[in-house]
Amino acid sequence: MFEEKNIFLIILDNPKVLVKLFFITYLGVGLYIFRDYGIAFDEDIQRLMAQNRIDYIKFFFSDIFTQSNTKIKDVIIKWPEYGVAFELPALWFEKLFNFSNTRNEYFFRHLLVFLTSFVGSIFFFLLIKQKFKSWKIGLIGTFLLITSPRIFAESFYNSKDIIFMYFFIINVFFSLKFLEKPSLANSLIFAFTSSLCIGVRVIGLLIPFVTLFFLWIKYLRKDYYKSILPNLAIFFLSFLFFLILLWPSLWENSFENFFYSLKSFKSYDYEIFNYYFGHFVYSKAIHWFYFPLWISVTTPFFIILLFMYGFSVSIYRIFNRLIKISKDNDLNDLWRGRIEFQELFFTVFIIAPIFLVVVFKSTSYSGWRHLYFIYPFIILLSLSGLNILYRKIIKIKSQKIIYLSKVIFSLILINNLFWLYTNHPFQNNYFNFLAGKKPHNNFEVDYWGLSNKFVLEKIISNDTKEIIKVTKISDTSLSENFNILTESQKKRIKYVGDITKSDYIVNNNIFFNGDTTKVKKIPNNFNVYYQLFVDDTLVTTIYKRNNPL
Repeated sequence: MFEEKNIFLIILDNPKVLVKLFFITYLGVGLYIFRDYGIAFDEDIQRLMAQNRIDYIKFFFSDIFTQSNTKIKDVIIKWPEYGVAFELPALWFEKLFNFSNTRNEYFFRHLLVFLTSFVGSIFFFLLIKQKFKSWKIGLIGTFLLITSPRIFAESFYNSKDIIFMYFFIINVFFSLKFLEKPSLANSLIFAFTSSLCIGVRVIGLLIPFVTLFFLWIKYLRKDYYKSILPNLAIFFLSFLFFLILLWPSLWENSFENFFYSLKSFKSYDYEIFNYYFGHFVYSKAIHWFYFPLWISVTTPFFIILLFMYGFSVSIYRIFNRLIKISKDNDLNDLWRGRIEFQELFFTVFIIAPIFLVVVFKSTSYSGWRHLYFIYPFIILLSLSGLNILYRKIIKIKSQKIIYLSKVIFSLILINNLFWLYTNHPFQNNYFNFLAGKKPHNNFEVDYWGLSNKFVLEKIISNDTKEIIKVTKISDTSLSENFNILTESQKKRIKYVGDITKSDYIVNNNIFFNGDTTKVKKIPNNFNVYYQLFVDDTLVTTIYKRNNPL
């Protein structure tokens, strides 16, 4: 007689079903909430940059194939140091759909950012699974990445740092395939993904550089039994081809523009002040601990603990391998086996970027978003720490301790999910307890200005005036967020530059020039109307005129 199984048990017994269910759930959540986020302060600039490249491409081919009055030399490439491997296709698709209003344009843009992040998360799962040979650890690691509060939020609107992070993951995945077997197919795929990654940010050059360095070491170890030179040559040629193809700024003066981009990595043009530890610090004079500090206060603490343990074990192993290297003893080598090799490989992608920005004194601002791309490797080493701890717990051979450890870890993950839910859509303002009480007193909070969408909608929904005048005193994207309002909302609200003529004043407490005196200049006839908090972190304050115009 046929015995029906409980559907829950069937799912638990089928890894493929569980993995698919995990990613379908993530996709469903993303499709449900992607409209909830506001416009970041530089999204307009990113779109202008993409439009500039579209104009350039149009006139480039027009100059070649037609007798156009406009010559390619008359079309100036703006911001040549930035690649547009994501921005250009995103704007092209946007134009293809020909949206009737700016609200849908930005919603579509945020959807593309999320879908790209979603695909990137699948590659991160594959990267973890390939390292640990475990789909369970793969799901845990992917969960830790996508539910890290700031990463979760920025996966819906950050078309620079988050997109680069996920392209970096994809590129590293194929770099390992190339290192394992430098075949013709792997050479071409690695060349393409490298070019795509660099086409978002030039620091992506780090991956092929590190990969080729390890390829050389593996060659000296005689890990390859066939000549790799032909496929290596194919990699270089195809890499240059794809890089120039995907980066229109390199279609003319390729080397000059590329080296200009490399130079810009050291020092961005925007000279602003960063706010941390309660002080404004010039962006070109930040302390060496700037990035470690920001990572420490904006990452879930249990991930930091696991990372510190996994990283310490990895560094200890690497150091021991270095001092014991011997050509006469195969056991005394830089790494033993695939797992140790990948640990070393991933560790390099954490240490090298931080080392480069400190040594070159790169201009940095807005937290540690410029180094988001090292976060997946922080997660990977955290998983190594978690894996080692779990094995030690198992050796105790106490079912109660094993069960208790699983319960504690599950509660930590559930609590993380609960925080995301209760603080939606302001997860980008997350701080852990290391930031101290009232983190806004010590660190800049909503530097993107994402809360301005919520602010505008709140003002409109609670004010009956036909025309509402608003202004800001902080350096965030208030007027830009008009573009994500409905048409009826746009008709009721107006941005004014003069505080005295405004009904509401918005303050996100972001002052890139370090001038906080604007707060003191708020007229006496304005009172605090509303304050948005995330935990005990003040995000935004709305002031309302108490004697309407």
